[in-house]
Amino acid sequence: MKIIAADICDIDLHPWKPPIIPRLITDEGIYGLGEFPLAYGTGRQAAIAMTKEMVEHYVIGADPMQIEAMWHTLFRRTFWGQGGGPVVYGGISTIDEALWDIKGKALGRPIYDLLGG
Repeated sequence: MKIIAADICDIDLHPWKPPIIPRLITDEGIYGLGEFPLAYGTGRQAAIAMTKEMVEHYVIGADPMQIEAMWHTLFRRTFWGQGGGPVVYGGISTIDEALWDIKGKALGRPIYDLLGG
């Protein structure tokens, strides 16, 4: 299984905290959703751009079941990952969420079970 496409949805549900939801889609038709924690204020456009760039450069074509490997890739290869900050770490965590969603759906198990119960 691998990620073949992604949508970065900028959803306007609430005036002060509209969510940014990435949807990662696999070649088996399974999709995973995440939510960017930095979804409001002046960082919003940076959050959308960071998620889009990470997905385009590192996630498309990757195996969604290799979650820890993807985390290390995003942390070590994005240059800014090791320097920290809410935009970079928010992008990493959002992609991480979506990958866990895919893994849970593929295995037919709730994510809390996969994380130890």
